[in-house]
Amino acid sequence: MKFVDTTFLISLLRNEPRTLEKARELDEEGGAATTALNVFEIIYGVYNSMSDIEGRLEASERVLVNLDVFPLERRSAMKAAEIAGSLDRDGMTIDPLDALVAGVALENGADCLVTRNVSHFERIQGLKVEEH
Repeated sequence: MKFVDTTFLISLLRNEPRTLEKARELDEEGGAATTALNVFEIIYGVYNSMSDIEGRLEASERVLVNLDVFPLERRSAMKAAEIAGSLDRDGMTIDPLDALVAGVALENGADCLVTRNVSHFERIQGLKVEEH
């Protein structure tokens, strides 16, 4: 299963043609998943916005309802810590949320992560990254 990152979800909410096409492809392949952390980032952005919070919440829910959403569990958190610690040790610090997203995806059998932030995730061993 392919996982989608926050950047993909934001582009989908903005109805960007390239992302809409990728979403259709994902649907044809059997759907996609995301993490509870990505849901947090999307909804945080809604509440941090200056206008139309209710409309943005409704639009977000229409997108999120079509995805399997995987939680952060102990094994995912431990995988994220391994990722972040290994990268830090090698001088390649990663944003903690990115490490957590990768940990959830990897521990839940992600085929790849679809994102615009390829450089954030391509350093993670075992995670295939696909730019959208």
